[in-house]
Amino acid sequence: MKRATIITGLDIGSSKVSAVAAEIMKDGGFTILSQITQGSKGISKGSIVSLNDAVASASAVLAKLHEKTSRGAGDIYVSISGETVKGAISTGMIPLSLRGREITRSDMDRCANVAGTIHLPFDREIIHRIVQRYSVDDKPWIKTPLGLYGSRLACEVYVITADANHMQNIYKCINNAGYDLKEIVFAGMADGAALLDKDDKGSRVLLLDMGASLTEVCVFLEGILSDLEIVPIGADNIKDNFRDSEQFAGLLSKISAKRQAFNVSSVILTGGAAFIDSLVEFIEEKLSCKVSVGVTKDIKGDISSIDSVRVTTAIGLVKYACENRAQKSREAKNIPQRISSAVVELFNNYF
Repeated sequence: MKRATIITGLDIGSSKVSAVAAEIMKDGGFTILSQITQGSKGISKGSIVSLNDAVASASAVLAKLHEKTSRGAGDIYVSISGETVKGAISTGMIPLSLRGREITRSDMDRCANVAGTIHLPFDREIIHRIVQRYSVDDKPWIKTPLGLYGSRLACEVYVITADANHMQNIYKCINNAGYDLKEIVFAGMADGAALLDKDDKGSRVLLLDMGASLTEVCVFLEGILSDLEIVPIGADNIKDNFRDSEQFAGLLSKISAKRQAFNVSSVILTGGAAFIDSLVEFIEEKLSCKVSVGVTKDIKGDISSIDSVRVTTAIGLVKYACENRAQKSREAKNIPQRISSAVVELFNNYF
C-alpha cells in the first residue's frame, strides 16, 4: 500500500522557528499532523549570521516535529525573507504565426519563460516568476489568452530575486541539520497562500507581515503577488510605544503610498505584531481603510486557532506545495494534448 505523502513547511525567523508537518490527502487538500514553534538563534533580519546556531535551531524544531508524528520529514519547503529579497517587473513577447492562430497553454508557458528570463548580477538568484497578465497583438492586457486567436503574445511577469549567498546559507543550514530541502519560497508568497480567501483573491489586498525585526509589505491584485517591499522595522521596534514611534510612522507612510498607488481596498496584518493590543485599530485609523488580523481558514488537523496564527507562514508553505503538486499533476495529465498542440504549432510556424 502506498504511504501518504508528507510535506513540511519550515519558517526560519529572527525570533522564532516554526514548522508544520502535513499529510497530503487524495483530494489534494492536507491535514496537519503536528506543529512546533520555538525561539531561534543565529538569525538576524531574515539572514543567517551564525550557521551553527541556525542549524541547531532548525534541527531541534524538525526533530520535535517528527517525533510527534513518527513519520519522516517528506519534502521540506523553507521560507526566505530579508532585505536582499527584491521584486521587479519584466516583459517578453513571442511570435505565434503571421496568419494568426489559437493560443495554447504551451504558448502561454513559453511566453512566461521568455518574460521571466532576465539578466541578473552574478550574486543574485531568481526565487519566483509570477505571471501578472498577457497581451495579444498589442491589445490591452488580459488575465488569460487561452483559446484566443493572435499573431503575437506578450506577457508581464513579476520576478522575485534574492542574494545568492543568502539562499545558499539556507540550503547549507537545512543540509547540515541532516535534511534535504525541496524548495525555498518567499515568505510573502506563503502568507498569501495561507491567508487570502476567495473574496480576497477577487480584490486588491495589502498583506502586512510584521515579524520581530522585519516587515514585509506585499500587494496582491486578484490573488496575484504584484509588488513587495521589505522594511527593517519589526514588532520589537514598536511594541512598547507604537503610537509615538517615528520608525512606525515612516513605515505607515510607505504603506499608505503603496495602498494609494495600487488602489488597495483592505489590509491584512500577520506576524508577531498581530498580538499587540490596539495595533489593528491604530493602523486602520492612520490608513483610513479596513484592517484585519490574518486568519488561516478551513485548516484540518491537530492545531488550535491561536497556534495557526503563530505558524501562518509554515502553513502557507504547505499550501503552496499542495498547489504546486496539483498543478504539476494537471500538466502531466495533459501531456497528450500538449504534444498535439506542439505539432500544430510546428505546422503553423513552418507551413
